[in-house]
Amino acid sequence: MDTERDDKYQLNQLFEQYHAALVLYSISIVKDKDDAEDIVQHAFISLWRKIRSLDVHSSGRAYLYKSVYHGSLDLLKHRKVRKRHEEEVKNNKQGVPAHSIGGDQLQEEIESAVNELPDQCRKIFKMSRYEQLRYREIAIKLNISEKTVENQMGRAFKLLKEILKDHYARRQ
Repeated sequence: MDTERDDKYQLNQLFEQYHAALVLYSISIVKDKDDAEDIVQHAFISLWRKIRSLDVHSSGRAYLYKSVYHGSLDLLKHRKVRKRHEEEVKNNKQGVPAHSIGGDQLQEEIESAVNELPDQCRKIFKMSRYEQLRYREIAIKLNISEKTVENQMGRAFKLLKEILKDHYARRQ
């Protein structure tokens, strides 16, 4: 147990010494305090999981900064992908008439497929796609994490793809 107590002490020391600076560092990259705090929290969790395999005195700081840097870049990439997806959806809604992608029958099949989704998945999907709410807004309204919203949207797309695959197979 002394080893675990030492590990906790070392982690606490690193937390006290670097937490604020790491949050500021991440904010300088992602430009959002909440996201930066999440990234730093994940860095410390990751360090805790690896604390016995690292020389915390010599590499703890370097590990944390590298982890925060990569976590911040990953978030920026994720934002870019999500923004591109949102723009594609927006352009599709505005620029493509329903009859050009299969008409009323396709629209009915899509509605039917959406209604087959599990309750929470369907609710989140409709809030995102029909009400045009951002993941963060959905998370706040449903009192769940933004990551849960993201996971449920991924699940919805996967299920819809499966449900609608017969329609696409007939069209090709």
